[in-house]
Amino acid sequence: MRPRPDSPAVLSWVLQAVAAERAFAVLGNHELNLLMHDPKDGSGWYFDNRPQDDERYAPWQHFPIAQRSQLHEQLAQWPLVWQRDDLRVVHAAWLPESLRQIADAGNTPIIQQYHFWEDGFQHAFDNSGWKATYQDEQHRLHRELEDEQSTMAFQLGVAHYDLLRSTANPIRALTSGVEALAPAPFYANGRWRFTVRMPWWQQYQDQVPVVVGHYWRHWYDNPVPTHRQGLFHEPPTHWLGPQQNVFCIDFSVGARWRERQQGTPLNQTRFHLAALRWPEATIVLDTGLTANSIRSR
Repeated sequence: MRPRPDSPAVLSWVLQAVAAERAFAVLGNHELNLLMHDPKDGSGWYFDNRPQDDERYAPWQHFPIAQRSQLHEQLAQWPLVWQRDDLRVVHAAWLPESLRQIADAGNTPIIQQYHFWEDGFQHAFDNSGWKATYQDEQHRLHRELEDEQSTMAFQLGVAHYDLLRSTANPIRALTSGVEALAPAPFYANGRWRFTVRMPWWQQYQDQVPVVVGHYWRHWYDNPVPTHRQGLFHEPPTHWLGPQQNVFCIDFSVGARWRERQQGTPLNQTRFHLAALRWPEATIVLDTGLTANSIRSR
């Protein structure tokens, strides 16, 4: 849930639609951040300790403190995946090994599962040989790591921390995807980063189509940042992977706050909220534009 003028109203609409059985929802990385009390860039509409977000993203509406407990109860009931015989939906990545690990946990509540896997990740990282380097980088560069204007060298400790964390926790893997070391540092979402997202769909061999979000795909005539150029080589209307049966419907609507600050009207937006109408496989943008999704073969 990236910053919008009224994120609480968006959440309320979704929760009401789910409760009325007019919609299904799956957990993504931003919902997990709320559940795990893990503030990130752009979450100042919900968390109280992010004054820097108000400076960057305001004006916006803040989520009422009195309603947070109820929200947590509701989000904790959302599944990580939704599937039927002809379709699979997951926020970031359909990864069989991660799904198996979560299935093996049975009915263990998701928050308990998450903490279990995070503890395992922390233990593995502590024994990886990178802990001292990571701690030194965090101590020396605490402010610089969040400063877009700083001159940033490649930080191997932070890089290997993020790299292992992307795979060691299967819940994170499904909701944030797997990563690889970046060729160079880049600044995104409030901090310097040293790992890049990987196109897991290149290894997806199942026949059931998968629909994901998360990856900030770009619509036509929209320049792609360097750190995302390895994700999509196909046009924005095309299916992905060797079986041509994975589709990403995230067209970077989370960046629309920049246009709001610049006064860009909606009919000139470069960033879109999108849906994939099923089984027609028609792309529907929030501007009213529709387009057929395309399989290259």
